[in-house]
Amino acid sequence: MKYFIAAPFGNYLKFKNAISVKGTFTVNPRPGRLKQIVKTLRYVKTEAGWGWRNQLGLRNPGLFDGMFKTSYNEILSVAAIEPSDWEKILMAIGPERNIELNVSCPNIDACNDTMDWPKFNSFPNHMRGEYTIVKIPPIADNNMVDKLVDMGYTYIHASNTVPSAKGGLSGKIIRPYTMKIIDYIKNKHTHVKIIAGGGVFTKQDADAYLNAGADHISLGSVCFTPWKIKGIING
Repeated sequence: MKYFIAAPFGNYLKFKNAISVKGTFTVNPRPGRLKQIVKTLRYVKTEAGWGWRNQLGLRNPGLFDGMFKTSYNEILSVAAIEPSDWEKILMAIGPERNIELNVSCPNIDACNDTMDWPKFNSFPNHMRGEYTIVKIPPIADNNMVDKLVDMGYTYIHASNTVPSAKGGLSGKIIRPYTMKIIDYIKNKHTHVKIIAGGGVFTKQDADAYLNAGADHISLGSVCFTPWKIKGIING
């Protein structure tokens, strides 16, 4: 079992016993990240308690900057926002890299359709790194999971933020969605590895996902309080 520091926190945080996921990067730069953080990042009360909300919309310096900053021991998180982007990403990155294909951003409308875009189904056969992961939204249905497995993907990260009218919600509100996805995958696709995330703030939270069938754990919102992370990954 391994811990992953989810993007974008993996851009800034490194821990001895965890793998940093850097990104998420798009083919072309999308400037304005700091402005969007100031405008949209809020700590809000949800039906599951307090959590973070944002509308960052994949603001990033672009794929080539991301490739330069991401080592082969880390994971490069990428997303497509134009129909030709997966093909461009496939051509640009070396097959030895570890990657995460983010098809779950709630603030980019195109993310709902990118699995059908050219060359998305080519990554499982092309990549030779240890990890070729697809990060899915918490509202992903069983058909979406089945489609990914049929394409040959064997690592699924469940899950990203819950979409809302004012941006993506993270934290404890994600837990029931992730649990549902874990249950389906472990009963239908037993060979698929699950990286579970959403509301992991303690070792007990991580153990709850592992006991439900998850293979690995992703740390996201807890990274706002990074001093708590060692207690989870070393616990």
